[in-house]
Amino acid sequence: MTFLKRMLEQSRLPLSVGQFWWYSFCYWSIFAVITFGQLMMLWLLKEGVAMQPHEMFVWLLDGLFWWSTTPLILFASIKVPIAFKVRESSSILKPVLFHLAIVTFLNIFINVMHYYITNPLMYRAVGQSVPLENYLFSFFIAYTASFGQYLLLVVGFNKVSYIYRYQELKQQNFETELHNEQLRGQLANAQLQSLKMQLNPHFLFNTLHSVVSLMVKNDIRKATLMITTLSDLLRAVLVNQSADFIPLQEELQLTRQYLDIQQIRFQDRLKVEYHIDPASELYPVPQLILQPIVENSITHGISDITTNALIRITSTVSATGMQVTVYDNGIGAAPRKAPKGMGLGLQNTLLRLQQAYGAEGRMKFEQPDGGGTSVTLYFERCR
Repeated sequence: MTFLKRMLEQSRLPLSVGQFWWYSFCYWSIFAVITFGQLMMLWLLKEGVAMQPHEMFVWLLDGLFWWSTTPLILFASIKVPIAFKVRESSSILKPVLFHLAIVTFLNIFINVMHYYITNPLMYRAVGQSVPLENYLFSFFIAYTASFGQYLLLVVGFNKVSYIYRYQELKQQNFETELHNEQLRGQLANAQLQSLKMQLNPHFLFNTLHSVVSLMVKNDIRKATLMITTLSDLLRAVLVNQSADFIPLQEELQLTRQYLDIQQIRFQDRLKVEYHIDPASELYPVPQLILQPIVENSITHGISDITTNALIRITSTVSATGMQVTVYDNGIGAAPRKAPKGMGLGLQNTLLRLQQAYGAEGRMKFEQPDGGGTSVTLYFERCR
């Protein structure tokens, strides 16, 4: 019983021991009924030959024998499966010869058992015995049929077992992929949150530095106004602190509040323009994704301009996604470097884009010959 349970576990078939014996009984019963029909036809076609009870008894023992050997046959099919591989012509021949040897052994065994055990018992019971020639004749006649039944059982069992093992592996692979996807999602959220937490202090410290500069200059009114505007901005950020993505229109509102702070510093020197595609207003973007770009334009672009400083924010929507461009008309002494040469804010922005959108999340720097700098952020198309 333990051997049978172990075999069923190896095959991955969802069968109990009782179910296994029942299905194997049904399998051999099909061939037993066919064989019995053939014998009936032979007895009817032969004139003067009647059906003998002892012959029925031998036929019944044959069926019970093959039924009892089913675990052995299936165990052999697990150890030496018949696999059809196109590239290896010998891969079928060896298993077939192996199973042919098993069928030959079983046929010889059952006929020897009949001759030395069943035959003497029948002679004592009914006074009749079966000649040796009949057993030899039965061996050669029934050999082909028994080999076909044996191979059908082996191939069918291998096929069904393979399907169940494949389905189990497929389910395990699906569960593993699902688990990995969940882990990747959790990791992405954790990384996004980490980058976001890096950004907030960076932005806050830079703004407070501006407040300190105003205090040093003894411009209390501007410093007070800047702190008030900063508190409004921080309040708006804290409202969505648990959200990694917010609509672009809310992100632009945060950017406006940040620029309001900067305009306190620059007063009439700074002009801000917005060219926003209405279709982009509800587009989800990472929170505070524009603030480092705008801050970079002010710090490295227009900080030295004494008049007519300009920052222009443009959004467009296309078939591939949304683009947001931040342009400033600053010239500076030397061209600005790519994001890798920038500070924490821009590096953080690029990492957040790549983490959120993969290859679709990009940052592009352009510096026309006439001066100024534009930074374009590419967001993946809405799904």
